[in-house]
Amino acid sequence: MSARDLAGRLEVSQRTVYRDLDALSAAGVPVHAERGAAGGIVLADGYRKALTQFGDDEIRSLFTAGDNLLADIGFEDRLPVALEKLAGALSDTQRRAANTMRGRVYVDHRRWKQSAQPREYLALLRVAIWEDRRVLLRYKDQSQRTSERAIDPLGLVAKAGIWYLVARSGDEMRTFRAERILGVTETDERFTRPDGFDLVNFWRQWTMDFEDRLPAFPVIVRVPRDEAREIGSYWEAQLLDDGARSGTALVKVIFPSESAAVHQIIAWGEKSDIVEPEALRAQVVARAHEVIAHHGELIPG
Repeated sequence: MSARDLAGRLEVSQRTVYRDLDALSAAGVPVHAERGAAGGIVLADGYRKALTQFGDDEIRSLFTAGDNLLADIGFEDRLPVALEKLAGALSDTQRRAANTMRGRVYVDHRRWKQSAQPREYLALLRVAIWEDRRVLLRYKDQSQRTSERAIDPLGLVAKAGIWYLVARSGDEMRTFRAERILGVTETDERFTRPDGFDLVNFWRQWTMDFEDRLPAFPVIVRVPRDEAREIGSYWEAQLLDDGARSGTALVKVIFPSESAAVHQIIAWGEKSDIVEPEALRAQVVARAHEVIAHHGELIPG
């Protein structure tokens, strides 16, 4: 429609129509003016249709409340603004579905007592990844050794609220934990991304390989039936017998090491009985005696 026709229908001036046109364009709505005898103000084909095709569950999935994980990489205000723009174009029914979801489901990505992520470095890396720009990375590894290297940042991955940087260092693909980054310095060098590199596929394969490399020390314990779920809430565990008849469940727990198993079983105290390996019982008893002897000497009298 022409600006004159719109102004007449809306009972406003043409200047107001053009001002609103600029505001809509700035908000991301695909509306523009076409010149000529057959021209006028046009809304891009399919825009309204695309929004009306959202089902209620699709709307709810978009508007589920939760911490904005993207804030860690510099998008703190972008997601809420984008959702508000989308909400403004929804039908009344769709808007009610969105508002209902916001008040009934909340997703918290963070683990308990999780340390803060280095937002300043993550924001710099996000820009470098977008621009294919090489950076100098200062990093402290798990052994507390510090290094500095030139890397080609390829992607960022968040796992359980913890960010990881996937990068190429020389001819090697590396994964860096963001919490251990000590500094990021931009360079003027650009790099070419590896042919066929796919961040999602790389991460899935890397995590599978990483988990396969993790040490494992399996222990079978017998515990009261109501304690079985608590044991599996922290350690990787498999229920072998739910204890429906006996009242005690048989659980296979995967510890990262033998020493971790000893410490945890001592902490569980009388809640657990070691079934396998039998040799672990002697180690638990020996360690418990050491603890008693040490702290017994510290008790006055």
